[in-house]
Amino acid sequence: MLERSIDKRIEIKLLCNSESDVVMGDPSQIQNAFLNLAVNARDGTPAVFDRASGVPLVDAVAASCAVPGVWPPVTIGADRYIDGGARSYTNADFAAGCDPVLVVLPLEPGGRIAAVLDRKLAELRASAEVLLVRMDEHGRSAMGNNPLDPSTRHAMVAAGRAQSGDMANEAAALWK
Repeated sequence: MLERSIDKRIEIKLLCNSESDVVMGDPSQIQNAFLNLAVNARDGTPAVFDRASGVPLVDAVAASCAVPGVWPPVTIGADRYIDGGARSYTNADFAAGCDPVLVVLPLEPGGRIAAVLDRKLAELRASAEVLLVRMDEHGRSAMGNNPLDPSTRHAMVAAGRAQSGDMANEAAALWK
């Protein structure tokens, strides 16, 4: 998807280092290949913020992180937006037509939501190579029962960094 989304004059190199703490890049280039999902708080329609939307990356990310009941909706234009997770755990259905697809599952759903996710992933896998990244046991343990508890932030970051080293090679293989 990245190679199809950015200018052909841009060379893509993937250098994985699990010790790295910083991602360096031009935000305008990142926004070329980044689709950020939020939900219109008024009518529940999904909104895709990308470079073509004209919405600054910081506003798009803020809208996508506006968890209902925790953070207020973010105003963009005349509308207010909330976290895209209010619509779907992954919003993976927006990747239809892309190949390969990297899906990040931030929390494990249960019951009916898990069944919907399984169905959406099966639909994607019918026409694309899909890598699903789930939080590992160390991450779940670090998070505890409340994913929004700020006291677990440092432990969750450490767990995520540890898992990212393992996942980096799988993600790199997905795009080879």
